[in-house]
Amino acid sequence: MKSLVWEIALEQKYLTIRYCSEKNLIWNEWKGQLPSNELREAIKYACSFIMSNDIELILADYIQMGAPSMEDQKWIANYSAKILQYSKLKKVANLLASDIFQQIAIEVIYETASEIPLPRESKYFLSQEDAMDWLLQD
Repeated sequence: MKSLVWEIALEQKYLTIRYCSEKNLIWNEWKGQLPSNELREAIKYACSFIMSNDIELILADYIQMGAPSMEDQKWIANYSAKILQYSKLKKVANLLASDIFQQIAIEVIYETASEIPLPRESKYFLSQEDAMDWLLQD
């Protein structure tokens, strides 16, 4: 992580998106309990950034994020799957907190999104180092 050069693509109260153009990698760091409208706008921005920058790798950092409502989980899954099925994504590493409710929420989003084939592999991690190692291996 330290050897990568990061640019800030977006910095808001609930979301910071860092971008490493050398690796076509973004690091989405989600924070707090996001109100529905702000969560949805952040998802729209992230999907747009992924598509317009040909992102291949994502570190989705949910450690500091509260679990979204069931309605938002379904919206996130459906919205992002419809867009990202046409992306160049190869891998998504999900960095989860030890909170079981958050873990279940993220799994529900992925299960719902899996109804549309996506061009990527995803895994869950509790360690940022393990997640980055997996993302950057060939």
